Amino acid sequence: MEYVVPIIVAFITAVIGPSVLEWVRNKFKERSATKSPIQEALELNERVDSQLEQLLHELECDRIWIAQFHNGGHFYPTGKSIQKFSIFYEKVSAGVNSIQHTYQNIPVSLFPKAFSKIYKDEELSIDSVDQLYDLGNFARNCGTKSLYFVPIYSLNSNMIGILSISYNTKEYKLTQEDRTYIFSKAGAIGALLEEYLKTKKS
Repeated sequence: MEYVVPIIVAFITAVIGPSVLEWVRNKFKERSATKSPIQEALELNERVDSQLEQLLHELECDRIWIAQFHNGGHFYPTGKSIQKFSIFYEKVSAGVNSIQHTYQNIPVSLFPKAFSKIYKDEELSIDSVDQLYDLGNFARNCGTKSLYFVPIYSLNSNMIGILSISYNTKEYKLTQEDRTYIFSKAGAIGALLEEYLKTKKS
């Protein structure tokens, strides 16, 4: 009898264990494959929101938003796509108004200098309102004193959006540690967005 128990345990571990593990894996795959578009979007939104919440807390800034580029229609008569952007995600500190609803379907051509700088240099830092490029009206409307932008990339290095950090109550110059942290978060957010966009069916 003393030999029976170890044999049974060995049998369960060697044969039944892997079978159960494989069954669990298949169940998770099935559940993942049957997610509705709403469920996928909600899960993405929650994960991105968590990243922005961490940034807002760590940087002690007043507003963080993510804009994504999209096709906003077509030029007549060639049919060439009109490049636009919309703010899809935003977090603000207490007492700061949201701007997300204002910046929807905005032509990229509205801020040519700023977008070119972000694209070429992979960042745009505006420490004070004296260095606003073509963002003067934007900064004044948002009550912003210092701004920082970094691109959000897909895994194949296409710029799919922009992450913006701003300070309203004070001028602030980011440290190298701040910048490194922001770039790491932008990378994580880019991976989340690409994963969602690749799996989106409808």
